[in-house]
Amino acid sequence: MSKNIQHPNNLTPNEYQELAINSAIHPALIAANFKHIAGTTVYDYLFISNALPRTNPGRISSGFLKRYQHAELGGWWVSGLDPYKNWERMEWGRFKPSHPRIDSKGRFIKYESPPKIPNRVTYFDVPDCIWDKVAKRYGIKRYNSPLALRLQDRSRPLNFWEWVLAHPSIPIILCEGEKKAAALLSL
Repeated sequence: MSKNIQHPNNLTPNEYQELAINSAIHPALIAANFKHIAGTTVYDYLFISNALPRTNPGRISSGFLKRYQHAELGGWWVSGLDPYKNWERMEWGRFKPSHPRIDSKGRFIKYESPPKIPNRVTYFDVPDCIWDKVAKRYGIKRYNSPLALRLQDRSRPLNFWEWVLAHPSIPIILCEGEKKAAALLSL
């Protein structure tokens, strides 16, 4: 991939290739859910638990900072929408560092989740072009009629996941890993 191309959300050429080419994730889904983060900003995304050890002034303990220091070199972050917070952007997500750390058994830890917080399901922010493909694949109209569109509550529009739940003929496939799930949505 050319270095002159600007990828969405500051993704590096290697990160974008991993997502779009190697994992076959639709570019609109990448733009809506994935981004590059680096430097100490990474800690704002990973250190969201109140259970993390802190020093008196509230700073994260030096042991934790040292353990995650590799993350400052950057990587991609993925997060979706939070069904418990009216489908706003979820604070929890997953980080794939460009330079992973090695665990006590000598294995690379390819993905990092916020420590001391249970893992969450990622409900991607699904762009209209993907939503339309899913609707067409299963022969379901996105909207019942022009009248239904006009009567829909404009202050809280229906989102993709609410629409999927309203149509049980659409299969929901649980995957281990956001890249696999995003690739399935991209088909």
